[in-house]
Amino acid sequence: MRDHDFDRKWLDLLVCPKTGQELTYDSKKKLLLTKDKKISYAITNGIPRLIDD
Repeated sequence: MRDHDFDRKWLDLLVCPKTGQELTYDSKKKLLLTKDKKISYAITNGIPRLIDD
């Protein structure tokens, strides 16, 4: 794993702060997505941004 990659082990702990849904990781787009794929969160330098911009 490179320093700027998201560590997938966090998926066991993280949930969407808006809906409480589990999150999935899209490695190509570098995003965390809710299970229904309606909400996405960017990952910057391996750190998920779980806030609204």
